[in-house]
Amino acid sequence: MQDELESRHYRVHSPLQAQLLMDRAWLRLLDVFTPEARGMADAARVLGVTTEWLFKRVRRLERAGLLNVHEIRPRAGRAVRLYRAASDTFFVPFSLVPPETVGRHNRAQHLELFETAIGRAFRRAPFDQHGWGFVTARAPSGDVFFRIIREDGVRWADLGEAAPVMVSGWHLLHLSPGDARDLQGELRALHERYAGRAGEIPFLLGIFLTDTSNVPGLEHARDDSHG
Repeated sequence: MQDELESRHYRVHSPLQAQLLMDRAWLRLLDVFTPEARGMADAARVLGVTTEWLFKRVRRLERAGLLNVHEIRPRAGRAVRLYRAASDTFFVPFSLVPPETVGRHNRAQHLELFETAIGRAFRRAPFDQHGWGFVTARAPSGDVFFRIIREDGVRWADLGEAAPVMVSGWHLLHLSPGDARDLQGELRALHERYAGRAGEIPFLLGIFLTDTSNVPGLEHARDDSHG
């Protein structure tokens, strides 16, 4: 089983490799050199960055053993180095990355990006007009939340195509184990349904669902499901 795993994935052995692979920004950069080898200029074009910006990062991936020189092509002047990722996929054992920290950096990084994008949306039409705000509301489960609304009762979601495309909010749900697994499956299927599409506008989607029954911090939340 171990031999089969290593034949399919490159098994990471160093904390530095694990650290880089757990950062989606570095992973996306490395993915440009997967599965085909690319020169620095070609990779910079794909990423939409300068070769100067990319140079130091390629060197760091190379020193970490995640990126290798695949081929050197002679050229008048300086030879062109083609780089390729050490593997198409990597296996990072929990002995290098504690399970509770997996994704923590990326969630924080992407949440900051998400909040910046949401902030910009609220500074543009229609929210730059007078009368918009939020109203407190209560879900059937007893959880409370905020709803974006205009003073005359119009919700931003009621604006149709004039409303920005965004979904934001944390929701406390009280579910049976079966319902929780059904929801998990539906969320995964929803993501997969759209993940393969190629549109012109990048959207950031976050999907979060976890059991918080033994995690401090939500003790005050109401549970009306048995009342």
